[in-house]
Amino acid sequence: MIKVERIVSFILFAIAFIVYAISAPSNITFWDSPEFITSSYNLQATHPPGSPFYTMLSSVVLQFFPATKAAFISCLISSFFGALAVTFLFKTTYYITTKIQVSKSKFEVKYLPFFTGITSALTLAFSNSFWVAATEAEVYTLSFALMIIMVYVMLKWENASNKKQETKLILLFALLLGIASGVHLITISIIIPLSLLFTHKKYGLSIKNIVVSLIIGCLLFFGIYFFAIQGIIKLTTVLDVWAVNSFKLSVNTGAIIMVCLLSTFFSVLLWFTHKKQKFNLHYITLACLFFLIGFSAYIMPLQRANANTQIANGVSTSNRMLQYIKGDQFGIGNIPLFKGYAYNAPLDKDTPFTKGKPIITYDANTQQYLTIDNGDYYNVNYASEFSMYFPRLFDAGNEANYKSWTTITGDPINYPVKGENKTIYKPTYKESLSFFMDYQVSWLYLRYLYWNFIGRQNNNQGLGYIKDGNWISGINSIDKSRVGDFSIMPERYKNDKSRNAYYFIPFILGLLGLFSLLKYKQYFLTTLFLFLAFGLGITLYINPVPSSILVRERDYIFIGSFVIFSLWVGLSIIPILKAFRFISSSKTRLIIISILVFIGSPVQLLAKGWNSHQRSDDTFAYDFAKAYLDACPQQTILITNGDNMTFPIWYLQEVENYRTDVRVLNFDQMSLDTHIEKLKQKIGTSNPISFNLKKDFYNNGVDKLIPLNEEIKEAALLPVLFEFFKDSTTRINWNGRLKHYIPSTKFAIPIDTIKIKKKGLNAKELNAAYFNEINWSYPKKFYGLNEIVLLNVITNNIHNRPICFAINGKSGHYLGLKNYFVQNGMVEELSPIQRKDASVNPKIVNTKAMYPYVMNTLKFEGLNDDTKFLTYENRAYVQDILRRNYYFLAQALLEEGKTEQAIKVLDKSFYLFPNKTIAYKQYAYALGKLYFRAGLHKKGSEICATAMDNIWGELQWMTSYNPPHPTINVRHAEKLKNIYLQMMKQFPGDKTTLKIYEQQYINFEPGFINWKKVNWPY
Repeated sequence: MIKVERIVSFILFAIAFIVYAISAPSNITFWDSPEFITSSYNLQATHPPGSPFYTMLSSVVLQFFPATKAAFISCLISSFFGALAVTFLFKTTYYITTKIQVSKSKFEVKYLPFFTGITSALTLAFSNSFWVAATEAEVYTLSFALMIIMVYVMLKWENASNKKQETKLILLFALLLGIASGVHLITISIIIPLSLLFTHKKYGLSIKNIVVSLIIGCLLFFGIYFFAIQGIIKLTTVLDVWAVNSFKLSVNTGAIIMVCLLSTFFSVLLWFTHKKQKFNLHYITLACLFFLIGFSAYIMPLQRANANTQIANGVSTSNRMLQYIKGDQFGIGNIPLFKGYAYNAPLDKDTPFTKGKPIITYDANTQQYLTIDNGDYYNVNYASEFSMYFPRLFDAGNEANYKSWTTITGDPINYPVKGENKTIYKPTYKESLSFFMDYQVSWLYLRYLYWNFIGRQNNNQGLGYIKDGNWISGINSIDKSRVGDFSIMPERYKNDKSRNAYYFIPFILGLLGLFSLLKYKQYFLTTLFLFLAFGLGITLYINPVPSSILVRERDYIFIGSFVIFSLWVGLSIIPILKAFRFISSSKTRLIIISILVFIGSPVQLLAKGWNSHQRSDDTFAYDFAKAYLDACPQQTILITNGDNMTFPIWYLQEVENYRTDVRVLNFDQMSLDTHIEKLKQKIGTSNPISFNLKKDFYNNGVDKLIPLNEEIKEAALLPVLFEFFKDSTTRINWNGRLKHYIPSTKFAIPIDTIKIKKKGLNAKELNAAYFNEINWSYPKKFYGLNEIVLLNVITNNIHNRPICFAINGKSGHYLGLKNYFVQNGMVEELSPIQRKDASVNPKIVNTKAMYPYVMNTLKFEGLNDDTKFLTYENRAYVQDILRRNYYFLAQALLEEGKTEQAIKVLDKSFYLFPNKTIAYKQYAYALGKLYFRAGLHKKGSEICATAMDNIWGELQWMTSYNPPHPTINVRHAEKLKNIYLQMMKQFPGDKTTLKIYEQQYINFEPGFINWKKVNWPY
């Protein structure tokens, strides 16, 4: 007979999976999802530190479906493991409840574990962060499913009655831990809190034992991560260098030797321990072996290192594997944990640089490992006076952001900098702790916890403003000190579909559930430290800087913590039952309380979160990526930057085989030698790119910053500059190291106008003229390797292939060349064309090609439907990118006298992106002004007035009280005020309306000045 527990588990799995499948996008979304789909489809390495087990598992599943379904099936894979995680949380809660319930009522004994387990499981299922993760093609649901299964296995181990059962469960745990490490390395930290269960069973949980257990758990974590994983890979590298350089064996022979050594070692040790009946050592050896078997998924990136795709990370050697796992690409190894330097620390006056470790890399041409850098003067050495314990304010690039989150005045220290005595204000420990609490704990962790169990203001990216991404409770008297009075908020913020208030109910239930475990130390401490390890523990370990949220929200990294809180929510039924003993019937009491808790948590989360999680119709990322490719001529080299502007395009090319003639170069990755080498290959139908930098200039391990040493005032001819780089004798001594340098801040690319006219644009149609040189100024103190590589690509290919830059709201990838851009749709094409007439708009738009593209090719459906939920990214990209493109096209058409076409462009932009779904702001205002130029004054006036009202509403809200994070909010209010003033000056409507706006501002200004004085901390 099938146990009722199994039936309930299956039903919970089915409910969660069906909800996720209904909610999941049918196509790609932004962020890492397109990369994971593409990597799984082609079986290749994802970005560091990788998730090879997830990739291989997904790859197997995707083989059974057509390419057009890859995105949806990948989302369903996440949904499957999300539902599996929900099921095992039910089992875990059920198990704990059976161990801690003390009721003598048969009904409670039988049904209480079901009620607690179901409540916990569905609370997790419908919590905001987990629901999103379970509908995206990401690794997180698989990672946390494995985490919950490991917790469940250890709970079963803790209650195992015989040695055989204990051994089986420990070995299963070791295997699962290895597999989980091949999904997400952070899962290894589970070993710390679970050490408490081991200690409880073997020795008991005295205070001394608890402390010792946690210390040993931490040592095990660092031991596994740094010695077992990284140590084996380091040793493999040593063996490989020895085998390749000494015996001329093929690369990765060291890996084969290491596998043989490990196999021999474990075989001998297992034989010896079995023969000598050293059973404990035997089982420890087996556990280590099982872990390594699970972790062996990391062999896959080595096997697939030469995959001929644009997206693959070239993990071709064990040396590269070590850099890959350590995340060297992202500078993870440079983040201080226990001791470091303040962000404004100067170099040590006596020894500014110290010797580092030699850097080696494998060279395919010589088939040898070469020393790229001997390490002399490699490590930066800061003044010891600026050293700090527990360094939270450490990153020089985030100085302004640090000061936005925490008022920093610092302690003055006089120190010589370049021979001149300077007073530098070192942040105090109090300021460092203030930043830790205000940003790292409160904003970057607790805010996410509260989102899931107290309420969320909206799904806008939270950068500290009162209007975006805060937690709310729904109780105005509590919320108004943080986000302002509800009555003052603009209507679109009040009615946002992602505004979900839970009135503290799930949060209070979770705390009650935690306290229900107080008498059961092993469960109380284990769940508490699991919660802390995957919450504050991650915060401590990654030591996040403020710029980390300038990219995207990071709530997904803390889901492990939310899993445990959901468990506590279910357990809250137990203390509430005790409090309601006055209800004599135990059956009635349990049913009533369970229903109330169920409604207060999972039902409330489901009902309120339903709208904001429905993304089955969301095709925006797909349409957005396709729009870039459709704008490109044949064999274009398309320059992008950022994951969101690159991964969706790569998905279209690599999975759906769409426009593979376009070569997409991610500017952010053009400092990686593996991506640079791919320039020389034919990928898809895209021809190899002409490129003539020598390998030793960009080899793995070389310095990626080239300093300016200005020697000439005239422009440096780029073909000459690249020959200059090939000569090793032209390097200069830069802080003890010989380095290439840039001799000028001006650059020039010679142009063969006859050749380029044959494949280029018609200058006369564009009211412009060709030039025989692209000449521009691009001053910087240091030039990145990616900039030099891109300049080389441009110089060597401009005569033969179109070179386009993605319009994405950023300009870092433009390299200062925008004066030579011709806009065509979503891209700017680089061309030696400019307008000579100073009275004519210098902005050139190819209206002949762009008009049919905008009117007929672009497909952005559903963004005008206010019954559907729109993500923040979709709205932000419309406001900052798409409206801008419609504006420049309509403006250019008006300048050409094509008024009717201009009006059609304007009408279409406002039809596709109306104010009711995507608020009118700066570019909508600019589009409204164009209606005036086209003779439609009423339309223009309405749009401009709406845009001004939107800005005014936000400004009124922000200045209605003294907000938290005053530096951030005062700056934003100042920005809004300036936008409003600019709009007033440019207002094209009637004077009566303008006077109303002017008087409104005159009345507002004195209060604003006083508000700013009160809130500005510096």
